[in-house]
This record gives sequence, C-alpha cells and structure tokens, in this order.
Amino acid sequence: MKRRHFLSTLGGALAAFETGHVFASDNPPSPPLTASNYADIPPVEPGDADAYFTEEKLNAAIDSRVPLHSKKFEVVAYNYPGWHPTPFMDKKFENGWTEFELLRNSKPLYPGHLFPKYPLWGYFNEADVVGAEREIETASHCGIDVWMIDWYWFNGTMLFHEQLENGFLKAPNRSRLKFAIMWAFDDWTNLFPARSPSDAVILLKQETDEQDMLRLTDYCINHYFHQPNYWRIDGKIVFGIFNLNGLLRYLPSDQLKRVLGQMRERVARAGLGDLHIQASHAYTSHEGELRPLGFDSATLYHTFGLTYDGTRPPGSRTPYGDAAMNTIRRWRETSAKLDVPFFPDCPVGWDDSARYGKEAAMVTQRSPDQYERLLRAAKYFSAANSRGPNIIFLSSWNEWTEDHVLLPDTVFGYSYLDALRRTFRS
Repeated sequence: MKRRHFLSTLGGALAAFETGHVFASDNPPSPPLTASNYADIPPVEPGDADAYFTEEKLNAAIDSRVPLHSKKFEVVAYNYPGWHPTPFMDKKFENGWTEFELLRNSKPLYPGHLFPKYPLWGYFNEADVVGAEREIETASHCGIDVWMIDWYWFNGTMLFHEQLENGFLKAPNRSRLKFAIMWAFDDWTNLFPARSPSDAVILLKQETDEQDMLRLTDYCINHYFHQPNYWRIDGKIVFGIFNLNGLLRYLPSDQLKRVLGQMRERVARAGLGDLHIQASHAYTSHEGELRPLGFDSATLYHTFGLTYDGTRPPGSRTPYGDAAMNTIRRWRETSAKLDVPFFPDCPVGWDDSARYGKEAAMVTQRSPDQYERLLRAAKYFSAANSRGPNIIFLSSWNEWTEDHVLLPDTVFGYSYLDALRRTFRS
C-alpha cells in the first residue's frame, strides 16, 4: 500500500511531518511468513461472510434512525504510554528496552494471520517532543479530542509517566488535544512474553490505602490537573480508575467513599473546582452503587474482552463482526444497570499473541469499514441513551502488542484514521 496515497487523504498538516522514510529505525522489521513459524492450529477461515459486520447488522443492532445532526460528540482515545525507555524497565530488562522488542519478535501463528502489524512511522520515542508533536497533530486532525492516558502509580512508584511529562506536555502543539489520566490499578506483570496471564511474574505489586491515594491526588494536582488542556466533563476534572473491583479489595466501600470525598476536597482547595471520577473498567456487581461510592460516570474499556477474562478462552478466535455485535449488546446491558451516565467504547481489534503465542485470545478479520460502522453505532447509541454529554471512547491509539491501534501501520496504513475522520470531522 503506497504511503503517499494515505498522506494525500490527510492533507498538508500531516504531510509536513513526513520525513521521506517509512521506518525511523536503521533496522526495519520484516514480517516472518514462512511455514516454520505457524503454530499447530488450523488457518482462519477466509472471508466469513456470516460474521462480517455489515450495514444490515448495524441497523439490526441499533436504531440508526436517531437524528444526529444536532449532536456534538467528544471523542476520547486511550493511550498506552509504554513505547519509550523508563528506569524501572531498564533495570528489569536492559537499558533502552521497550515493548517494541516484543513486537519485533512476534510471528504469525497460522496462514492468514495478519499479525504483527508494524508501525508505519517506525519505532519512535513517544516521550520525545518531536514524536509527541507528530502524534498530537495526527490525532487532532483525524477526529480525536482527548487522550485518556493509562497512568501507572504503585504506592508512589511510577511507570511510563515520561510520555506525558516529557513528551506530550512539552509539545508546542499540545493545546490541540485535551488529556486525562486513568489510574491502572493492576499488578505490573512480566508479559514480555509469558505463557499466560496466570503464569506471569509480578514485577510491581499494586496495593494502596487512604494515605497513598491522597499522595496520588497531590501529585496529580501539582503535575496534571492545573494544566489548561486537562479534560473536564461539565467543568469537572476527569480522573479514571481502571479496576474498581481490585481497588475495593484494599479499600472497602465506606473507606473508598471517604477517600474519594477527600480527593475532591483537595482538588477544590487547590482552586481547581470539582473532580469527576470515572469507573473505566472492572466494576462488575457494583453497577448500581457507583454514585453512592463517589463515581460520576462509567465506560467499559475494551468490550471485546481480554485474554483469560472468562469470556475468551485461550486460543480462541472471534470474527470482528461477532465481537462488534457483542460490544453493542454490552453497551446496552451495562448502561441499563448503572446509576451514572455510561459512555460507549469502540475497540479497533484484539490480538495479544505477541505476549502469549497460541494461548492468546484473538479477534480476527478486522477491517476499517467494519470499525467505521461500529463508530457510527456508538453515535446512535450515545444520542439515544446519553444521560450526560455525548462522549465516545476508542480503544486504542497505540496498543501495538494487543492489536488495537489507530496509528498508521504496515498493513492498513492510515485507513483507520481515515474512517475516524469521516465519522467525526466530516
């Protein structure tokens, strides 16, 4: 696929960032496609028409008659900041190690397996101002308003914050995008690679208490919340929490309610107004009590399901069309259980075989046209069901080793970004 063809669709703003080289690295990757790399599982069935997410399926899954012309949508893309060296990972692996190494070493598992997909821009350092500037320009041009950045805080120990603090916040065009942080409350484990999540060694244990959460709040106030382009909903600073179920193991409901109230008080005393706390993922069985706990909204990070989450057994392969239909169903079911506004999320894909090999759960047969239909479905859903602003999440901007990436790659080029731009900028 010709790179300049894709650039022509994005206009001069992005073309100015082009260097004339597809890969920034001196050693560009070559996708291995020989039979010796295939696992002992059968090839995917090509062109499964029954599973394809067609216009007919879209209309059957959602009321597409809902008027959209008067609606304004805010588009939020998750951003995984694991593509630059960081001191902790340098100590655990080697100096300069990033998860791009996992991508370099990935192999297709069966004939027709479209993985790995390499960055069309090459392997770049997202914590560098030049790389951050290019990403911001691309995201804002193609329809993204906000980056929800995965944020790693382990009782004062931080990971990957350099992307935000040294790259994004120092980029000269940073005002083109808003940002917020989602605290990833999970153990940091060695998936690089692993046989399965249950076999992965814990590198950093995730645990907390009230004092830790207040230290976390102070850090966010001092470094992020006062930034002029920090994202707000209805004027309130947004703070996402991934894995509420895990957090409640350390802070039972009464304690958590108290500490979230203290966090709000600290933000208000800093002169920053109110705090909007969002449940981003893993709040099963607590859907009806989010508001009493202190949450203001919810979304559902990556509705395709994660490997070993109980819905995708190891080695499973689900066609994109089936995953898209299931996603729309989960929007509807989850929203109906909640006592706070719910915002839908649109996954690009899912394939973590870079981490788990043939034990991975994979979404197959994905394509930009199916994704564009899912984006449209989210608009219809939001317009018909929103109890607040019309906000749509995207997973994700750059999860290369899980195969949900909006950034241009060597298989689809800029076509996913084109689909996004058509849906939200045209």
